Amino acid sequence: MSRVRVKICGLREPGHATVTSRAGADYVGVVFAGRVREITAGEAAGVVAALEGGTRAVGVFVDAGPAEILVKRDIAEFHIAQLAGSEPPEVCDRLRDEGLDVWKGLRPTSSDALVRGWDEYREAADAILLEGFSPRGPGGTGTAFPYEWLAGLERDGCRLALAGGLNADNVARAIRDVRPDIVDVSSGVERAPGEKSVDLILEFLAAAK
Repeated sequence: MSRVRVKICGLREPGHATVTSRAGADYVGVVFAGRVREITAGEAAGVVAALEGGTRAVGVFVDAGPAEILVKRDIAEFHIAQLAGSEPPEVCDRLRDEGLDVWKGLRPTSSDALVRGWDEYREAADAILLEGFSPRGPGGTGTAFPYEWLAGLERDGCRLALAGGLNADNVARAIRDVRPDIVDVSSGVERAPGEKSVDLILEFLAAAK
């Protein structure tokens, strides 16, 4: 198995972005959805500009149209669009045509729903991000994904990103059990909702790598 890539999501401070990239994060997420981690395109540009090395920036959206995503891409200069809502495959195709990689987030409520979602998006997305379903909405809820649902899934070459409920204490086990291509953390490296901890970020990166 090749090395698992690590994404630290929901950064809002350029200083945190610099530390995170220097510590070896492969991806940093900036959130444009209406939750406690939301920032403006201008603020996101500062976070992205602070990245060093090969760390790539991911813009996270929920049911935004392609035009809005592309405008924010041009301002913030992120490299990847993560779509966490109910966006159809056609939106993925449009964004990829415009030079963005696309990760499609899924929050399936059953193993059958997982298979249907995977089949729908596996050719339209560069990666499919799986997180546990929560009525509080997509992303940053700390809800773990039921790993047993993945046992019979035919991944068909599409990369799998695992999110939801991960932290420094359980990420190594999740990597062993699931064998994802990417692990993604947000609330698991926070002292309070939306308040990132550098110490927890560094602990997570060390545990994942």
